[in-house]
Amino acid sequence: MKEKLQQAALTLLNRKGFKFTMGDLASELGISKRTIYEHFASKEELIGAIVDEAIHEVLQTQRDIYGRPDWSAARKLKAILSIVPSGLRLADARVLEEMRRHAPQEWVKVDRLLEEEWGTVEALLQEGIASGELRPVDIPSVVQCMRGASFAVFDPDFLVNAKVSLVGAVDAMVDTLLFGIVSQGDGKSNIAESSEGM
Repeated sequence: MKEKLQQAALTLLNRKGFKFTMGDLASELGISKRTIYEHFASKEELIGAIVDEAIHEVLQTQRDIYGRPDWSAARKLKAILSIVPSGLRLADARVLEEMRRHAPQEWVKVDRLLEEEWGTVEALLQEGIASGELRPVDIPSVVQCMRGASFAVFDPDFLVNAKVSLVGAVDAMVDTLLFGIVSQGDGKSNIAESSEGM
């Protein structure tokens, strides 16, 4: 029943945002509010369970990708940086903005995930450099850039004002972090030559 309640709450979050009530949820499922309160003491607890599930999904997906023996370090890195949780509809800028405003304690969990979960990325960078698949870089600096970019694209204000989906912003971020913005070929030498004349 808990899973059914969470799925119905997700539907309401998508439709009404964080202002949905437990009465709305009861009507959605054709049950009494009492039945809901047998499983969740409050709307806040229910939303907390949904956010926890989304974070668990991200971490599990990350572990699954890292464990793929048939994938290169670069492919794993691209896949891990591209993870967007499906359940919470975090791809919706409005939902992110409302979470930040109406459920700040849950937004802190998302912030913490973006801040702390970089050990796998560090390991992949080390493996890729050791195998020659990735060029040697200063790993702490690169991870800090990736962390900052992730915070920036998950910022609801950016998503609303840029009129871009979270998935689109994440794809652009990952592409730029892994491949840069200079065209392949002589791009690096062209930059060096043009900066010498300054």
